[in-house]
Amino acid sequence: MIKKVMVYLFAFLLVVSAALVLDAAPQMTRHMKYGLRMAERNLLSARILLKMKDDIGLDADQVAKIGKLQEMQKEVTIKRTADIKVLELKLNSLFKEKKVNRAKLEKQIREIAGLRTDMQIEHIDHLLDLKELLSGEQLIKIDQFKKEMRRRRTERREKYREERLKDRKKRTDRR
Repeated sequence: MIKKVMVYLFAFLLVVSAALVLDAAPQMTRHMKYGLRMAERNLLSARILLKMKDDIGLDADQVAKIGKLQEMQKEVTIKRTADIKVLELKLNSLFKEKKVNRAKLEKQIREIAGLRTDMQIEHIDHLLDLKELLSGEQLIKIDQFKKEMRRRRTERREKYREERLKDRKKRTDRR
C-alpha cells in the first residue's frame, strides 16, 4: 500500500514538474532572463543599433554587417526554439507512458536545458559580435546615449511619483 502511494506521489510530482517546464517554454527562466538583461544593458541589440545608425554614425558597410548578423541570429533562434519545442513534446510523451522511466526523463530535461543554455550563449556572442563592429567613437556615443536615456527614465519616474503623491494627498483631503 505504501509503495503504491509513493509511486503515485512520485508520478504526480513528475507530471507537475513537466507541466511547469512546458508552461515556461519557450520563455526563459527568471535567472536566464536576468543574465540576458545584464548583457543587453551593457550591449545593444542589432535592432537598436540600426535605429540609432544616424546618431552614432554607422557607415553603409557597418549597417550591412549588422543586418546580416541580425538575420543570422534570428535564423539560429528560430531553429533552436523549434528544437526545444520538439524535445518538450517528447518529454510530455514520456510522462504519458504507463511506467515512467526516470533516466529517460532526466536525459530529456538535461537536453532541453542544454539547448536553452546554448541559445543564451549564442545570443550573448551575437551581442559581442555587434559590439566588435563598432569603433571607439561610436561606443562613446552609445554610452552617452545610454546615460541620457537613464536620466530621462529617472526624470519620468520622479515625475510619476510626484503625481501619485499629489493624487494620494487629494484623496485623503477629500475624506
